[in-house]
Amino acid sequence: MKKFIKLRSSKGWIVVLATLIGLTFGGYSFTKNAVSTQVYVTNCGKLDYKPSLIIKFCADAGVLISHIEWSSWSADSAVGKGAYEINDCQPTCVAGKVHHADIEIVLSKSKLIQEKRALSFITIKSKDGKNLPLSNSPIDEWPLELAG
Repeated sequence: MKKFIKLRSSKGWIVVLATLIGLTFGGYSFTKNAVSTQVYVTNCGKLDYKPSLIIKFCADAGVLISHIEWSSWSADSAVGKGAYEINDCQPTCVAGKVHHADIEIVLSKSKLIQEKRALSFITIKSKDGKNLPLSNSPIDEWPLELAG
């Protein structure tokens, strides 16, 4: 108790109080900025942060990107790699064969969706330069907010 009274009567209490206020305000600012600068991607109508799976056709998940690993993620774009999977639906989608390809992924076109910053466009490219399975091109792209 004597230490507290001595501290209170000295100028040291101002330093202690200023430090506590600074730490509290700094922590609040850091947390607020981290949450407000979070960038999402629309994935089947839901905002998702750094998804490991993106579905092109949400109704049947007949085309999707899985095993995604992100090498960069910012408010303007995201870059990663993953596996492109497409079901040939022959003779039916239930009995169809799933074809795979290793791909590079780029997300772009940042915009506000549901009052949150989101990357709204995806471009994929086969890693080996060959055409994507069941496609005449090594590249595919689509707006994410309209997927499904």
